[in-house]
Amino acid sequence: MMDSLIFLGLMFVGTFFLGLNDVLQRRYLLKGVNEQILLGFSFLVVGVITFLSLFVFGFPEIKSGFWQALGITAALGVISQNVFMRALKIGEASMVSPLRLLTPPLVIITGFLVLGEVTSLWGIIGIFITIAGVWFLFPPAESVGIFHNFLKNLARPEVVLGILGSLLFAISFPFDKKAVVTSSALFLTATFFFVVGSATLLLSSFRRNFRRELKSVWQWRYAVLSTGFILILGALLTSQALNYSLASYAASAKRMWSFWTVLLAGKFLSEKHIGRRLGASAVMFSGILITVFLG
Repeated sequence: MMDSLIFLGLMFVGTFFLGLNDVLQRRYLLKGVNEQILLGFSFLVVGVITFLSLFVFGFPEIKSGFWQALGITAALGVISQNVFMRALKIGEASMVSPLRLLTPPLVIITGFLVLGEVTSLWGIIGIFITIAGVWFLFPPAESVGIFHNFLKNLARPEVVLGILGSLLFAISFPFDKKAVVTSSALFLTATFFFVVGSATLLLSSFRRNFRRELKSVWQWRYAVLSTGFILILGALLTSQALNYSLASYAASAKRMWSFWTVLLAGKFLSEKHIGRRLGASAVMFSGILITVFLG
């Protein structure tokens, strides 16, 4: 029971910072910052600062399997993080972020295949309750039926990108946990964010306008630094929580991230349909509670 409370506490606070980061990213993207520049440099800020902190807190023992797990999750992260950043650029944060709740059911499968974890019946029930919120996510349309409206919204570019990102998160999540237990949350945060940030900027350098966009980094330095520092808090707390739960349960609890994003998007971005999307997040949260305390 104590492990569950520690786990939920770390996730509750950590996902708040991740939700706040979503809202800040969306705000800066609306102001015109390039998404690769924002993602690449903010991730580098996280990587460098957490790496330097290892000299204070100490480097962990690197156990067998860490580098393989890091390589896989970082490679998937380069794609998934850029996909989700693009989705945030073209779609509302309160619409895109809840799509992450599609990840937990898929982690049931990937957690079993990668880590050999078996989810209990209550855990499975709770996880599937979280995805029921998808039906409440989209506003109803009077001219078409509910199911037709649901399919229509699923075809929106930001939704397609959000779903793709969630699929990639599901594949990488068990490797996140494996990397944490074979090193530490701090070391994984440092290496993962540095690799993904560097790779994003390296791949972006092949674009024709990259040099011109690179000159804007100083203009957006506060955006990069603020999102970077908030990411550090969110990433460290949620990574540390992986030590206290199964991967499939942790993936479900981490979806509180979406709840905070919706709440904060309504407050600071004045996005529409916040009440409905909070309702969807409430359904998700009930599934999280079932998963953590009964699973």
